[in-house]
Amino acid sequence: MFQLMDSKPYSVPISLLRQFCFCPRIPFYQACMQIDVKYPVWVSQGVNEHDRYEMLSKRRNLNKFGLDTLQYNIRHNVYLHSEDLRMHGVCDSILSTDSDKYIVEFKLSDREKLNLAEKVQLTAYAIVAEEMYGLKIAKGFILIGKKGKTFIVDIDKGLRDKTLSIRDHVIDIVERGIMPNSAATEGKCCQCEYFNFCADRF
Repeated sequence: MFQLMDSKPYSVPISLLRQFCFCPRIPFYQACMQIDVKYPVWVSQGVNEHDRYEMLSKRRNLNKFGLDTLQYNIRHNVYLHSEDLRMHGVCDSILSTDSDKYIVEFKLSDREKLNLAEKVQLTAYAIVAEEMYGLKIAKGFILIGKKGKTFIVDIDKGLRDKTLSIRDHVIDIVERGIMPNSAATEGKCCQCEYFNFCADRF
C-alpha cells in the first residue's frame, strides 16, 4: 500500500480531476505510483500562446461571451491554489472586467459539445479563484478549436457539488493508496497510456 511521506495534507492538482473523469485509476498511477508515461507526439498537452492569440483574435469584443463591455483585461497561465480546498493548478486565462472575473480555458480539438471533464476542470479553477480573490465567479468560457468556438459554462451548484465530490474521491484514492475499480469502456482503455498497467482490463 502506498503511504504519503509528506505530513502536509495532500493538495489535488486540478488536472487530476479531469483525468479522474476519464478513468479513476489515472490519479492512482500518477500520484501514488508516480508513473511518468510518455505521451505520443499527436497528444496535445496544452494550447500555446500563439494558438490562444489566434483563438481570441476571432473576437474584437466580448459579445461572443455574452458580455456587454469593451473594458477588460486577460491574464494567461494563472497559478491558483487553496490550502482549505486542497486544490491547485494553472488555469489557461482569467478574464477580468470592471465588476467580475471569469475563467477561460482553451481546447484545440474541434467538436460540437463539451464533456464533463472539461466542465469540472473549469469549475475547480473557479472555486479556487473565488477564495483567492474573494468574489463570486458565476460562469466561465471554454474556447474550442482554431476558430475559438465559444461555450459558456454556468458554474451552478450542481457542477460545484460534482467537482468537490470528484476532488474528495481523488484525495481518498491518494491517501488510501489503493487502486480503485474502473468502469472505463474498451474505447477509453485503448486510448489510455496506462492501459498496460491494468491487468484486469479487456
